[in-house]
Order: sequence, then structure tokens, then C-alpha cells
Amino acid sequence: MSFLCSVLCLLCSLPSAFAQLTPEQALSVRQISDPHFSPDGSRVAFTVAEPPKGTESNRDVWVLDIKSSDVVRFTNTPKSNTSPRWAPTGMRLAFISDRSGTNQIYVFGAAGGEPAQLTEGKNAIQSFEWSPDGNQIAFIAPEPKSDNDDKKEKEKDDARVVDRDSRPARLWVLDVETRKVRRLTSAPWRISEARWLPDGTGFIVIGTDRPESDQWTNQILSVTMTDSAVRQIARPRGPFRDIQVSPDGTSVAYLASRSEGPSPHDLYLVSTRSGSGTNLTGETIDRPISRYTWQSNNSLDEVDAQLVLYPREGHGLSEEKHLLDRLNRVINWFDSHVK
Repeated sequence: MSFLCSVLCLLCSLPSAFAQLTPEQALSVRQISDPHFSPDGSRVAFTVAEPPKGTESNRDVWVLDIKSSDVVRFTNTPKSNTSPRWAPTGMRLAFISDRSGTNQIYVFGAAGGEPAQLTEGKNAIQSFEWSPDGNQIAFIAPEPKSDNDDKKEKEKDDARVVDRDSRPARLWVLDVETRKVRRLTSAPWRISEARWLPDGTGFIVIGTDRPESDQWTNQILSVTMTDSAVRQIARPRGPFRDIQVSPDGTSVAYLASRSEGPSPHDLYLVSTRSGSGTNLTGETIDRPISRYTWQSNNSLDEVDAQLVLYPREGHGLSEEKHLLDRLNRVINWFDSHVK
């Protein structure tokens, strides 16, 4: 998908293939990002950042119908609307917006209209993910601000203790129907990523119990829904990110560095039962992996600038031709419709 975003940005910024980009054109570029296909592949939701006006720059959610090339601008506010995510049924589209003052989760029906606000509070939501059955949403957010925090903020009292996070991010679960929210993790854990297990019984997360440390202390953990029990699966060396659980729930893939850093480079795999990660791409690819996806048959696709896929024993891969076709259709639509 990084390839898609790069090409879309170029198409929107260049009036012709050989024109010289001027400073004025650079400032008027619409930035397209975070495309997500609906479960049936018929639509793609994405975020468009409008050119900045003064010190403000708003972002909105758009939806493209692949077959008809019709496009709908789902949000149109002077606020930030990001992270569109389809429900598993494809009948609802949730997103994050700060229209109420802090980042909260909102949801549209499939046809758009006025979104309903699902969460509220003083804790700004960082990310979220639908449950496999579409009845719940897990999200990551810090503890809500206390009255004392609000008072200090109003008084411009920004003194803080270095290396101390007074409001670390936690994992929360929202019941979409009742709007009730339950916190799953507490001190000392700080959570940075979370993915549902396919059976909906818990999560695989990235978290640390030493958030004040200046070392790489993040771990891959499991968190159960019933009792919020936290169990270590793996402790990769150096920085890592983008955990994804296999469709059968037996493995976790992630991007990590080969040693102590400086940034994630290779695609790794580890059992959800625990163990050390296996590097899938270290011997076969000489460039960083940017994005990857699990396929329904529990194989992994590495998605990069050329959509090159690398096989591994037990995870035979094949090129996703239909994905290339979809991306080309999106690019062609933007070239003719978004000016």
C-alpha cells in the first residue's frame, strides 16, 4: 500500500509527467494515505489531507467504488478525520475524528450520512480495530486526564519529570451496541499496538512494563478477554512494529531489526505459544520490508514498491495479480477525478 500512496501523491501533485514542480504546487498538494479495501473488495476507503490554510490542515475520509468509479466524500469538516476501517461485514465504516476536541471513534453506515460517535472522554484514542464478529472495537488510548491535569493545562503548567509517563496508553474494548467501555490493561503496561485473535477471545499486543526506560523494552504479549491476563510471547531485540496474527491464530508476524537497531528491516514469524522469532527475509532480500499481509490460506505476502513476494518453506507465496489491478484502477480514478 505504500506504493499506492506514493503514486497517488505524485498523480495529484504533477500536472503532467514532465512538468517541473513549483513551490506553489507543492503547497497545494492533496496527500492521499491509509487506503483500506472493504471485505468484499468492492470499495476502498482512504484519507485525503487538504492543502494547509494558515496553520490549519484538515483531513477527510473518502470512499471509492471500484466498479463504478463513483467517489463519496464521507467527511467534510475543518477537523481531522483519519484511520477509516471497515467492519467485518462491510456495512459500517469507523474512523477517528477530533471534531469533539479529542480523538474519538465515529462510525458511518455503508452509504455514509451523519456519523455516530461511539466513544467520548478526555483520553485521545490513538488506534482501533474491529473485533472479528463486528460487535466490539478494541482501541489504544491513555488514561483519561484528571481534573488536576486539566487545571495544569489551563494554567500553562507544563513541568514534567523526564522519563516518566504519567498517562501510559492502555488497551480498551468498546461494545458497539451498548457503548460500554472496558479497560483490559493497567499499570505497569504501556500498549502501542493490538490485534484481535481470530476467535475473538483475546489479543496479541506490543507492550512494555518499563515505559520509562531508554532501552528497547517492548515485548510481544497476549492479553485474554476474560481476565485480562498478560503473557509474554517473545521479546525481540531492538525496535519492531506492525504485528499481525495469522488467520488460524497460531502465528504472529512482525517487522523487526536484525540486531539492536536502528529500525525494523525484516519480516519475522513467531508462534503465539511463545518462542524466538524466525527471520523470513533476511537471506533473500536486501532492502527493508515496508508492509506485508496475511492471506486466508495462512501465507504471507510482502508488499513493497514492486509487490515482490518471497517464498518460505511452509508459507508458499504467489503474486497477487488482482491487487495490482485494484491499485491501478484507484490510481486511474484519481488521475481523472481529483484535481
